[in-house]
Amino acid sequence: MFSATLIGLDGVGKTTIAKRLEHALPMPVKYLYMGMNFEAGNCLLPTTRWWSARQRREAAAAPGRSASPGGAPRHRAPTLGQAPRVVLKAARKTLGFINRLLEEWCRELVALHYIRRGHLVLFDRHFIYDYYHADILPGSGHLPWKRRVHGFMLRHLIRQPDLVICLDAPGEVAFRRKREFSVPLLESRRRDYLSLRSAVRNFVVVDANRDLEAVVGDVRRAIVEFHDRKRTHG
Repeated sequence: MFSATLIGLDGVGKTTIAKRLEHALPMPVKYLYMGMNFEAGNCLLPTTRWWSARQRREAAAAPGRSASPGGAPRHRAPTLGQAPRVVLKAARKTLGFINRLLEEWCRELVALHYIRRGHLVLFDRHFIYDYYHADILPGSGHLPWKRRVHGFMLRHLIRQPDLVICLDAPGEVAFRRKREFSVPLLESRRRDYLSLRSAVRNFVVVDANRDLEAVVGDVRRAIVEFHDRKRTHG
């Protein structure tokens, strides 16, 4: 079988459409969330669950801890007594980063397992395309070591989905639906997604600024047609 992913701005209906298609396609389907919102994940490592719960507890115990009265953070060099805490904080961030890499690789293994068992794996988002312009795109300039490592893993250790379906809608539409970020930022992100058509072999754009049933129908049609071509040509 093969894999397909739905990408696009938050608010265009990726999760809703994927859940609808889970039971509306003529082949066995396995839905898999491939983003970093751990609360939305349907496949998580135990360490990720623990880490996420720990971060929520810390945020609840110290809301606004990093904010300053003027709205800008104040940067001060650590004193001698603070040095061990700084080292511990850096170590915790590194462990969190390692766990994030393991989480991405774990979901890749889960996807491969279901594909080999004859399922269509339907991804909701995908790490490769969420981080393509930040961590993967050649010529991005000098990056911090964590982003270089992450980009290397996404390029060489994570399999690209066989079919990429971009749910496209204007930034102002996505903003009205989710009320997150700003319209200019969303439009910039929209252009990033659409630019992937030059880097992805099987890339389909579906107008998501329409009735849900029409969008679901077009996405279903794209997946079925790809499946038929793949079965015909091998």
